[in-house]
Amino acid sequence: MRVPLRSLVAWCGPCLPVAALGLPLIVYLPPYYAGTLGLPLATVGFIFFLVRVIDIPIDPFIGALMDNTRSRFGRFRPWLLSGSFVLALGVWGVFMAKPGVTALGLTAWLLLLYLGWSMVYLSQTSWGSTLSPDYAERARVFGWWSATNVIGLLLVLIIPPLVARLLPGEGVAPGIHAMGWFIMALLPTTALAAVLLVGDGPAPPEQHRVRLADVRAVLGDGRMQRLLWVDLLLGIAPGITGALFLFFFTAAKGMPAATASLLLLGYFVAGLAAAPLWIRLAQRLGKHQALAIAALWFMLTNAGIVLLPNDNVPVAAIAMIVAGIPYAAGPFLLRAMLSDLTDAQRAERGDVETTGLSFAILTATQKIGYGIPVGLTYPALALIGFDPRPGAANSANAILGLELIFSIPTAILALTAAILIRKWPITAAAHAAIRARLDARTNRADPN
Repeated sequence: MRVPLRSLVAWCGPCLPVAALGLPLIVYLPPYYAGTLGLPLATVGFIFFLVRVIDIPIDPFIGALMDNTRSRFGRFRPWLLSGSFVLALGVWGVFMAKPGVTALGLTAWLLLLYLGWSMVYLSQTSWGSTLSPDYAERARVFGWWSATNVIGLLLVLIIPPLVARLLPGEGVAPGIHAMGWFIMALLPTTALAAVLLVGDGPAPPEQHRVRLADVRAVLGDGRMQRLLWVDLLLGIAPGITGALFLFFFTAAKGMPAATASLLLLGYFVAGLAAAPLWIRLAQRLGKHQALAIAALWFMLTNAGIVLLPNDNVPVAAIAMIVAGIPYAAGPFLLRAMLSDLTDAQRAERGDVETTGLSFAILTATQKIGYGIPVGLTYPALALIGFDPRPGAANSANAILGLELIFSIPTAILALTAAILIRKWPITAAAHAAIRARLDARTNRADPN
C-alpha cells in the first residue's frame, strides 16, 4: 500500500520543530549555558545527562498508554496534539533563560521539555509504523520522515547567523531566543495539520491491552536488544561530534562560530540530498546492509575531519559535505526496521499490539545517546583544562585532548554498530512471510 503524498507530507510536518529542537539541545544550548549564562561546564554536562536519565523511564510508560488509548480521535493523534503544547512550554523555559539562571531552574525546564518531546516524538513515529504494512513502503515512509527532520535542522541552522547579521554585536543570546520562537510557532501548527489530514490506525482489541508481561517480552527479544544497541551506538557517536562541534572548529581549527555554523549547514544539506540514496540502497540491499554501510561511512569521514588543516574553510566545507552523506540513514532505517520487528512480534505472539511501547523503548535509547555525549565529554573537557568561553586561549594539551575525544570514541562506536547490524534477521523475504501470516490470520478472523 502506497501512502498518499498529502498524508505523508502532513504526517512529516511535526518533524520540522522536533528536529529543529534536537540540534540546539546538543550543539548550541550546552555551550550557551556554560559560556554566556555562566553555569560551570561540568555542571551543565551533568544536568543535560541527568535529565535524560530521569526522563528515560517515562518513555515506555507513555508508549504503553498510547497502545492502550481508545478514543474517537484515534490512538496517536490526541497525544501528538497535546504533547505539542507541553513541548512548546518547555522550549520557552529553556530557550528564553537569562543570565542568573540556576542549575535547578535549568533542570526543571529541561524535564518539562523532554516530557513534551516524548509525547510528540513517540506518537508521531508510532503512528508512522501504521501508515503501511509493506516492507519497501516503510523505507519510503521513514525516509520522508528522516528527510523532513533534516529540513528542520537546516531551517534552524539558518537562524543564528541570520540574527547575528541583523543584530551585530549582541552576542549569541538573540539567536538562541529566535530559535526558540521558531520552534514554538511550528509545534502546534504542524501537529494540528497532521491531526486533521492524516488518518489514525485502529486501536487494538480490548483484550490485547499492553501489560507488564508484554514489556518483558519486548525487552527480552534478542532482535529488539540488537536494534537497541545499534541505536544507542549510532546515537552516541554523532552526539559526541555534535556536543563538541563548536568547540572543535573554533578552538582547534581556528574558525569563527558563524563559519562553523555554515559548515554544519553543509553537513545537513548533504544528509538531505543523500536521503533518497539510502532509501534505494535499503530497497535493493536490505535495510540492515544499508545501515552498516552508513555506519562505516560515518566512521571513516568523522575520523578524517580531525586531520583538516587549520582555518581552511574550503577544505573543511568539502569534508563536512562528504561526512554528512550518511546522516539521515540511521534514524529512518532503524525505525523502519523496528516497524518490521513489531510485525514479527505480533505474528509470533497473537496480535498483541506493542507498537507504541516498542518505539518508546527505542526512543529511550536515543535519549541516552543524546545525553551521554554532553554528560561525559563536558566533564572530560573540564578535567583537561579546556576553557569553553568564546575566544578563550587554550593550551596545546587541551586542544589535543579535545581532538582525541572528538574522534576516537566515535570511530569505535560506529564500527561496533556496523558489525552488530549485519546479523539482522528480518530481510525483505522474511518480512513477506511474516505479513502473509498476519494477513492469513486477519482473513480467518474476518472472512468477509
